[in-house]
Amino acid sequence: MKKYILPAALLIAASSAHATINVEAKDAYKAMLQINTFDEQGKLLKTGPAFFINNSGDAVAAYNLLKGAKRAEVVDYKGKRYAVFRILGANSNTDLVKFSTTGVSKNEFFTISTTAATQGAALTLLHFTQNKKDVMPQITVSKEVAYAPYSYYDISATNDSLNFNCPLIDAQGTLTAVVQRNAAKNATHACAVDARFINDLSINATAAFNSDLTSIAIPKALPQDRNDALSYIYMLSQADSVACMTAYNDFIDRYPTLPDGYTEKAKFKANRGLFAQSEADFATAIDKAKTCNDSSATKEDAIHYTMSNLIYKKIIEQGRDTLSNGWDLKRAEEEAVKAYAILPNALYKVQEGKCQYAEKDYKAAYESFSKACEDKNFASSETYFSAARSLELAKGDNKEVIALLDSCIAHIPAKSEAAYAQFYFERSQRLLKAERYRDAVSDYNHYEQLIGPRNLTEQFYYLRSQAEEKAHMYQQAIDDLHSAIAMSKQPVLYQIDEAALLLNIGETKSAIELAEKILKVLPENPDCYKIIGVGYAELKNKPLALKNLNKALELGDKSVAPLIEKYK
Repeated sequence: MKKYILPAALLIAASSAHATINVEAKDAYKAMLQINTFDEQGKLLKTGPAFFINNSGDAVAAYNLLKGAKRAEVVDYKGKRYAVFRILGANSNTDLVKFSTTGVSKNEFFTISTTAATQGAALTLLHFTQNKKDVMPQITVSKEVAYAPYSYYDISATNDSLNFNCPLIDAQGTLTAVVQRNAAKNATHACAVDARFINDLSINATAAFNSDLTSIAIPKALPQDRNDALSYIYMLSQADSVACMTAYNDFIDRYPTLPDGYTEKAKFKANRGLFAQSEADFATAIDKAKTCNDSSATKEDAIHYTMSNLIYKKIIEQGRDTLSNGWDLKRAEEEAVKAYAILPNALYKVQEGKCQYAEKDYKAAYESFSKACEDKNFASSETYFSAARSLELAKGDNKEVIALLDSCIAHIPAKSEAAYAQFYFERSQRLLKAERYRDAVSDYNHYEQLIGPRNLTEQFYYLRSQAEEKAHMYQQAIDDLHSAIAMSKQPVLYQIDEAALLLNIGETKSAIELAEKILKVLPENPDCYKIIGVGYAELKNKPLALKNLNKALELGDKSVAPLIEKYK
């Protein structure tokens, strides 16, 4: 095997306490194990050597033996079997995995060397055996290759699978290296990885995303540091229910007075539809929070908020009014109210508003969002927009809605303006309602600038042309209609609007010509006949005006009747 060359980023130091008592060389075989790994159906996957590294039953084996395993067990020299309990660290590059076992007591173990082996060093290669009379082969280190802070070795042992993953100890019984396959072409001798790499095997806060660890389905140990353990349970993928429940329960066992483990378990159970169990865990978390003196623990108000948000999201996701245990939007709102009563945080008031909005209590939602906006350190474009939309649905004054949208846009982060472009479009619609057409066009223009013309549709250009026409910006309106026409699969509909616009601005002959052109495609279109009829009336040609207006009436446009009477 070619020696593993690790990137520096993988050489993360991790403190690990090791006992100073070492197995005597003559009893080294007592520290050896055989590991058996199994898949989800209980089928044996692989068997290989493993070994104890402390008197607490922690052991090491090859990563390749445990990859994909759902369960594993070890067998000691007496034939006793022990379950692999938790994975303590894994690294596919060094092909090492560290794990704990259950039920082990007073076991022999190897102490890991604190120094590298030197070229020419004599070592003993240990195989698993239950016969103390078995003689273990002696090998030598033929070459040491330093790779900070550890080493790799070429050794005299044959490149045979019987030797792979076996430990190498010195004359004092100290663990020096672990044999690995030499992948070099036609290699006859194996290589070995420095045993000190084992010290780097650990579980940290980001272990939930470590592919080496997630490739082993056996539950992982919690990180030793409490804050790291918290981060770890927060980041766990809930797709693996066994891993999650194991981690939550381990956290609760280790930190029984903290509410965090119960809160995470409650969220997990709710996501599994176990709402009654989730409710019970939330209740426990709240009780723990009331008595917990740890300043960094999750507080009672935050737990009420978490519960409110979870209920709200589950109802919205499932499109239901009530979940199976009676959780509904009103309960979600109540939890938000409780959170705010404990700590008047604007976030909790927004949560209250979201629940009220979903309940269609728009007046109450407006009041909640408006209250949140009073916190100038919290108020954002989103909170102002939520207040504006709620007020609008509550039949509030459009001028007040626009004022809120003004604040919404004023709070857009300068560096992220494109992400908030929709707010300009939203305000343009309310400005049109207020007959502030030029201001509406200005918002349309800003929206176009942020989104980019290539990302806009024909509908946008049609809407802006209507606003421009009402703002007497006729050339801009015609240009936008041309843009809509160029983008549309049915341009004739926009051409009718263009013909009507040309007629309205006094371009009578152009309007008639365009309408007559459209009739070649839509010969029964009453709008075109109306445009032509009114156009000829403007040109004082009553016969043609009446002819076309009567045709429009015949095709169902009753609005031309007064015009026909007028031009008779």
